[in-house]
Amino acid sequence: MNSIVTFDQDAEQIDVLNAEAQMLFGYSTEAVQGRSLTLLFPNWDKTDDPKLGQHADGHRFPCQVEVLRGARMGVITCQPRLSEAAGPVHDVTLLQRFIEDAPTAIAMFDRQMRYLQVTRRWLSEFHLQRQSLQGRSHYETFPLFEQDPEASQRWQRRQQSCLAGNIETGDDEPVRHADGSLDWYRWEMRPWKTETGEIGGILLWTDNITHTKTVRDELYEAKEAAEAANRSKSTFLANMSHELRTPLNAIIGYSEMLSEEAQEDGYEEIASDLSKIRGAGKHLLSLINDILDISKIEAGRMDLYIEAFDLNTLMLEIEATATPLIEEKNNRLILKGDAELGNMYADLTKVRQVLFNLISNAAKFTQEGEITFAVRREQVGDRPWIAFEVRDTGIGMTAEQLENVFTAFSQADASTTRKYGGTGLGLAIARHFCQMMGGDLQASSEPNVGSSFIVNLPAEPIDIIDDPVEEGKKRENSGGSTGVILVIDDDPDTLDLISRRLTKDGFYVETANNGEEGLAKARQLHPDAIILDILMEGMSGWNVLSELKADKTLVDVPTIVATILDDRNIGFTLGASDYLVKPVDNQQLTRLLEKYQRRSGSQNPPRRDRILVVEDDDMTREMMRRTLEKSGCNVVEANNGRAALDAVAAEVPQLVLLDLMMPEMDGFSFLAKFRENPQWRTVPVVVVTAMELTASDRQRLDGCVVHILEKGTATREELLYEVRERLFASLNLSSTESSGKWENE
Repeated sequence: MNSIVTFDQDAEQIDVLNAEAQMLFGYSTEAVQGRSLTLLFPNWDKTDDPKLGQHADGHRFPCQVEVLRGARMGVITCQPRLSEAAGPVHDVTLLQRFIEDAPTAIAMFDRQMRYLQVTRRWLSEFHLQRQSLQGRSHYETFPLFEQDPEASQRWQRRQQSCLAGNIETGDDEPVRHADGSLDWYRWEMRPWKTETGEIGGILLWTDNITHTKTVRDELYEAKEAAEAANRSKSTFLANMSHELRTPLNAIIGYSEMLSEEAQEDGYEEIASDLSKIRGAGKHLLSLINDILDISKIEAGRMDLYIEAFDLNTLMLEIEATATPLIEEKNNRLILKGDAELGNMYADLTKVRQVLFNLISNAAKFTQEGEITFAVRREQVGDRPWIAFEVRDTGIGMTAEQLENVFTAFSQADASTTRKYGGTGLGLAIARHFCQMMGGDLQASSEPNVGSSFIVNLPAEPIDIIDDPVEEGKKRENSGGSTGVILVIDDDPDTLDLISRRLTKDGFYVETANNGEEGLAKARQLHPDAIILDILMEGMSGWNVLSELKADKTLVDVPTIVATILDDRNIGFTLGASDYLVKPVDNQQLTRLLEKYQRRSGSQNPPRRDRILVVEDDDMTREMMRRTLEKSGCNVVEANNGRAALDAVAAEVPQLVLLDLMMPEMDGFSFLAKFRENPQWRTVPVVVVTAMELTASDRQRLDGCVVHILEKGTATREELLYEVRERLFASLNLSSTESSGKWENE
C-alpha cells in the first residue's frame, strides 16, 4: 500500500497520514495534524523534482509524489525513490510489493530504532498490526524489553554497534510475545545507508527456529539417553564379567587341581570326570569372553595395547598351547618360519587370541590331518608386514559358506553348530582385531580339501604408541630379594589355589586378602614377585599397585595382576609386570614363575621365596595358595589391599599376586601405597584379575605391575611360570646390582 497524506489545499496543512505514511515519515497523525506540508516535504513550495521527504529524525530521502486536488482537500501519494535511476513509479511500487511480500520476517528501522517498514511476515510472526507500529520504537513493541532490562540493554548495545557499521548476529534468542508465548529465533541486524552513504538506520532479519530447536533438543535428549543406556550396558557387562568369572575361576582352578591330585593317587576315572568339568568351564569362559568382546566392539570400547614382542617366541608359545588341542583328533602341527623372524609391534594379547582362534578352528574341523602354522616377514612398499597363515586339511567350506564366515553369530550351517559347537563369534572378533591393528584377515577354502586363513599385520604401525612398560628401565632395589611371592587377593579360594599351586611347584608364597595387608607384607617381605588382584574391598588393586610402585624399595619388584578386569594397559601403566585375567590359568601362572627361575639360572626357587597373594575371594585365594605351595612357595595371603600392605610391612615378599576388585582397599589403591615405599618398589607385582580393565585402568597400572593374568584364562602353569620369571628376575637383579651393573628386561 502507498503512503498517503491528505492536506488542506488552501492552507497546505497536513490533515491525516495513513499507516504507511506514518511509518515512512516517523510521525503519527496527531503529531503533524495542522502543520505545514514542508514538515514532510522540505522542498514542497519549490519546483524541484524529485520531491524530498523528511523523516522525523531529520534525514531526507527522494520520493515520487503524485497529487490529487479536490475542492478543499488534496491527496498526496508518495513512494521513496532509491536513486535517480530507480525508474518510473511502477518500479518503486514493485519494490514496495517485494518488501511487503518477502517470505521472511524483516523490519526496517531508523537510527532511533523506530519502525520505517516491515514485511507482512514480520507482522504475522510477532502478532502485530501495522497501525500499532506507527512511530513506535522497537523496544516499546515487545514485552521482553520491559520485563528484562538486561535484554533491553543488550539490544541497545547491538543497535549502537550496528550504527557504527558492524553486523550483529544471533543463533539462539528467546522472544516472549504479547500473548505470553515463547519462540526462539536466529537473527541478523545490519546497517542500511542513504544515497549519500550515511547510515540511515538498521535492517533486522529474523528466522523462527522454535521447531528446529525442539527437534534438536529432543535429539540431544535421545542421544543422552542412548549414551546413558550404553554406559549402563557397559557397567552391566563389566559387573557380569566379574560375577561370572569369579565362580568360573574356582570351578576351573579346583577341577584342575583335583584332577592332578586324582591322577597322582591313581583315580583315573575321577580325574577324567574332573577334566571334563574343567573343559566345560573353559568352554563357558570362552563363550563369555567372546560375548564380552563383541559387546565392547559394538560399543566402541575395545582398546589396543601396543608392545614389542619376539615372533619366534610367540610361535613357540602358540605351539605349546595348541598342541594338546590339535592332538585330540590325531592331527599334526607343522611350524614354518625363519629362525630369526625378529620383533613386531602390535597388541600381543589380541594377536595371540586371533592366532589361537584360527588354530583352534583348524583343529576342530580337521580329523587325522595336518595343520600348518606359518609366519613370514614381507615388505609391502616401504613398510614391513608380518603374514601369519593357518592352513588345515579339514572339511573346508563352499563359496557360499565362505561369504558369511566373518559375520557375527554365523557358522557354515546348522549342522556345523550341532556337530562342532561354537557361537560363530570367533572369526568376526578376530577380523575386527586385525583391522584395529591396521591389517586384515582373509580366508580361502575348498570343500573336503581344507581351509587357509591369512593374517596380515604391519610389523611397525605408523601410529605406534609408546610402550608403557619401558624396556631396559633401571631399577632400584634397596630392599634386596628374599625369594618370596606375595599374592594379594580378597578371594580366599583364589589365594588358596594360587598358594597351593606355587607351593607345589617349589615356591615360597605369602598371601594377603586385601590391599592394605598386601602392601604391609610387601614392605615386610620384599618379595621377588607380587600377584595382585584389582577388585578388592577397601583398598583396590589399582591403589595397591600405585603404592607398590611409589615405594623405592619395591618399585622394581615384578607385579603380576591377576584379576577379573581385562584391562592390561592400566596394569602396565601402574607398573604391573604381567597381567592375568581371572579365572587364572595355572599353566600360564606357572610359566610366569618359571620365567623368573630361568633368569636366575636355577630350576627351582628356594623354599624361602615368599609370594603374597592379594585376593578377596576366599576360593580363588585358596586355589592360588595351594597351587603355589605345591610348587614349593611360601604363600602369604591378603583378602584386600589394606591387609596386603600389612602383610608386606610384616615381611616383604619376593612377588605379589594382586587382584584388583577387593573390599576396603582395592588393588589399585594397594599399588599406589605399595609403590610409595622405596623399600618395596623392587617387588614385582602380577595382577591376577577377572575385572574388565578400561584404558584409564591400564594407565593407572602402568609402571606398577610386571604382568597381568586373566583369571580363568591363565592356566596354573602360566601362573607358576610368571611367578618363577619374576622371582628369579628379581634374584638376578640383586646379583647384578651388587656388581654395579644393570639388567635390561
